[in-house]
Amino acid sequence: MTALQETDSRAAKVAGILRPLGRGPLSKKLAVVAANLLGVHWTTVYRLRRKFLANPVASAVAPKRRGPSKGDRRLGRAVDTVIDEVVHVWLPTQRQLAHPATDLVLEVRRRCELAGLQPPSRTTIGRRWAQHREADALKRAAAPDALTAPGSLVAKYPLEIVQVDHTQADVVLVSEYDRKVIGRPWLTIALDVATRCVLSFYVGMDRPGAATVGLLLTRAALSKAPWLAKIEADAEWPMRGIPRVLHLDNAAEFKSRALRSGCREFGIHLMYRPVGRPHFGGHIERLNRTLMERVRGLPGATGSSPKGRKARQSEKTASLTLREFEQWLAIEIARRYHHVPHRGLLGATPADTWRMLARNPDPRQLPASTDAELRFLIRFLPVAQRKIQADGLTLFHVRYWHPIFVAWRQTRRAVTVRYHPEDLSRVFVTAGSGEYLEVRYADMRRPAISLFEHRAALQAIRSEGQRTVSEAMIFRTIEEQRRVIAKARQITARARRRSRKKNVPLEELLDRIVPFRGETTEQQAETVDYAAPVQAFDVEQW
Repeated sequence: MTALQETDSRAAKVAGILRPLGRGPLSKKLAVVAANLLGVHWTTVYRLRRKFLANPVASAVAPKRRGPSKGDRRLGRAVDTVIDEVVHVWLPTQRQLAHPATDLVLEVRRRCELAGLQPPSRTTIGRRWAQHREADALKRAAAPDALTAPGSLVAKYPLEIVQVDHTQADVVLVSEYDRKVIGRPWLTIALDVATRCVLSFYVGMDRPGAATVGLLLTRAALSKAPWLAKIEADAEWPMRGIPRVLHLDNAAEFKSRALRSGCREFGIHLMYRPVGRPHFGGHIERLNRTLMERVRGLPGATGSSPKGRKARQSEKTASLTLREFEQWLAIEIARRYHHVPHRGLLGATPADTWRMLARNPDPRQLPASTDAELRFLIRFLPVAQRKIQADGLTLFHVRYWHPIFVAWRQTRRAVTVRYHPEDLSRVFVTAGSGEYLEVRYADMRRPAISLFEHRAALQAIRSEGQRTVSEAMIFRTIEEQRRVIAKARQITARARRRSRKKNVPLEELLDRIVPFRGETTEQQAETVDYAAPVQAFDVEQW
């Protein structure tokens, strides 16, 4: 029987004898009888009875453990001081100790020898260290963060925590120019943890970088009406604002200079997940899975698993362009996902939760002015360093000009350039003063182009064997590709209108079957004289 079992058995025996005695006065005769049964002096019975009457449970009369009480210190005050200094002051500053327990003992012994004291045993030092760790753990338990259960990321208000992540969509897209397969797009999403609303997303064929994150944040903070009108998506998307905390993984694009400077400017705190633990971003990982399940129904879907992708032949069924996929995704999120009951919101929809929690005016919204929105946009745009040349500023083989360049080109001043990947018709330039100038094309006749169009045109020029690239060649190639795309859209729209017609006119039907009916040349109209002898032609004899 263990010591604990013996203690419990003794307490139960004492309580079993004292309980029948009741609460009335206890005579000495009964006390002596009880003392004989318990094997103690009769005065001890009165002492045990007072404890039992105050708390009539068996544990109240359990015998005390012999020896010193827990927490008593038997070392001298000087030795206690040495141990406390080593444990509380010296040890927390030692971050690279291979064996902390051994090094702790050696340091205590060294200091005791220097002070002429008797060093304590290794067990005593280890016990003091364990008490320090327990006290430190109790302090952490009293902190407000301890109320949150491990493995959960809790946000009470919109924009309090916003998770951002990348994923490669499980669908193959085609080019608008020649309808050839161009691969799987990358999808970047910003998710509000409190409401499960998607603040914004960005789709591109290139691997996500600093420019992707910057455009994602600007789209999250600004009104989405211009962007939805641009991609021709009929949907309402009121969710927007400046996040308080961005919850990110450890990718390089989340540590770019443009992102960090913009977040410092607008008070956005960057929180990074632990390396190699994707479950710390469980909310947005689950959203990615939900969206990819919806993508499986699109033409060109590849499926989430590499197994069986060859049998699916996604390249043969692919028909969506990047613009069409972006339009489909915007409608899917704004008109479907935001209005579907969410289990994490106890059956409420993300849109209703956003409206309920965002009733009070939030200072995280940008002021309703064009200047404020433009300043926010500039802060998160990707950065490039250039020097002003005699002919102005050159970026991506395109020349830009501003009257101030007349003064700057004399000293070949170095400038910082911020550009919008979706609109290269203007860039924002600063010479270190902090104020940005809006700089346009040197040739104002050039149309606005995107960086994606620029790279596609550059690739087409290189594929033709051109070693040198000029601004004129780039814009000429882009205009030619746009004409092909516009013509393809007209043909597709005309074909769709015809397919919707129930009765096709006979003339139109004949035009489809015999396109050159009625156009015969004189040679085709000649009559053949079958009575004339057949003219022989020279042939090769085998």
